[in-house]
Amino acid sequence: MTASADRRPPAGTPENPLDLLIVGAGISGIDLAHHVRNAFPRWSWEIHDAHDDLGGTWHTFRYPGIRSDSDMATFGFPFRPWPHGSTLGQGDEIKEYIRDTARDCGALDRLHLGSWISNADWRSEKGLWQVTSVRADTDSDTDTDPDTDSVATTGTARERTVWARRLHFGSGYYSHSEGFRPDFPGEEEFSGQIIHPQHWPDGTQYSGRKFVVIGSGATAVTLVPALEQLGADVTMLQRTPGYVAPLPEKDIISAVWKRVLPAQLAYRAARFSHGARDMGQYLIAQHLPWAFKQGLRTMQGRYISREQINEHFTPSYRPWDQRVCKAPNGDIFRAMQRGARVVTGHIDTFTERGIRLTSGAEIEADVIVTATGLELEAFGGGTLCVDGRELLPVDQTSYRGMMLAGVPNFSFTVGYVNASWTLRADMVSRYMVKLWRAGEKTGETIYAPIPPEQKGDRPLLDLDAGYVRRGAHRFPRQGTTRPWTYVQNYLVEIPELAFGDQRRDMAFGDQVATEAVR
Repeated sequence: MTASADRRPPAGTPENPLDLLIVGAGISGIDLAHHVRNAFPRWSWEIHDAHDDLGGTWHTFRYPGIRSDSDMATFGFPFRPWPHGSTLGQGDEIKEYIRDTARDCGALDRLHLGSWISNADWRSEKGLWQVTSVRADTDSDTDTDPDTDSVATTGTARERTVWARRLHFGSGYYSHSEGFRPDFPGEEEFSGQIIHPQHWPDGTQYSGRKFVVIGSGATAVTLVPALEQLGADVTMLQRTPGYVAPLPEKDIISAVWKRVLPAQLAYRAARFSHGARDMGQYLIAQHLPWAFKQGLRTMQGRYISREQINEHFTPSYRPWDQRVCKAPNGDIFRAMQRGARVVTGHIDTFTERGIRLTSGAEIEADVIVTATGLELEAFGGGTLCVDGRELLPVDQTSYRGMMLAGVPNFSFTVGYVNASWTLRADMVSRYMVKLWRAGEKTGETIYAPIPPEQKGDRPLLDLDAGYVRRGAHRFPRQGTTRPWTYVQNYLVEIPELAFGDQRRDMAFGDQVATEAVR
């Protein structure tokens, strides 16, 4: 190392700030890391994650059978084909896929694990983000924080102040530390075990034990066939019916394209085909719900009776007002054929031996699984400030669903709620890279969306699902017109995000201080 290099301040100080700090090492964060590494090979950047390993959802969720609820042709990275033939991906496979991608783009060398971003404050006088990272333990060798004056230890927690030119949150939209867990009457009377899927205990015994899974979403629909395969006597208890769509276990669309096109072109074609199909199905579900329902009933009828479909899988709401769950090769229906049960009814109380419904029926249980949903969380649960003034997310207006009006050099990733998360996550990454590249060329490295004249009041996540309704107040709002709205449509967003004008309604350089930050 040269003498001049020795005298250079460590990266992440005010004198030598990071070019970019990425929060979250799941799908979104690693996707952005890949694009940053290719576009800006000289940038200094770090990626922070609050957990003890990368992977996001695919590290923190460990319940039996965990898998993607989107096909891997679209949920995978567009620049790295999914290496397996399955339509959906298993949790451990997805995590290793993310790790391989992180290794290839250099993210493992810049990864700070167990690092929770508790506060991020844009300091106008410096034109930098002052980011506070909190770590619970100080002995891990997975973190390469420099020993500088910006590091402080309080009790068993260690704080580090990191300075960065740009800040991007790829931490998703829900809390990994806790899920939604309602209080049920009579819980204290139950003599068995109660488990939430986000905290699945190691060493759980399955064979011959009675499991009752409360819920009807993707987690419950995944757990039921997995528990049945493990030898459990399993019942899914749902308050209201939900939509569940059988789909092929093997990715037929990708297999067809591989026969007629070279590998990389085949992957791109399959990705677009899957995305266009999903958007087409969504539009049919919303505008011709009777046609969607009839098609779904026909597919379900291959496995279960019309009476079972009417009672348990025919909701009163339109398809895709809430997510339509996926069942590869109809696995939940095949589990029902082998003895798994679905019960639709309301809980009266837990009892010593299980659950009593308002109908008077009782369901015996050794284990009750509360697959009752997520708790939404914006920006990893930390605070966001401008010059020391805290910004409440719900008071902010989102720009293209990836930036905040008037907040300089800040961006975030939120994927689709009606299609694959990664379809949008990758477009957000590419959009931000184009914006940063344009700024590098012109020297305009500070930017912010100019606040619109009229604020909107629509929630950022516009889906009529329980977990979204409960947590919508924790997120920014949408505006009334483009580019202040967040369109849940992949085909509409392709031209806007891939080819749109990055300077529209944006302020740059000195203009940010006078127009954007208010």
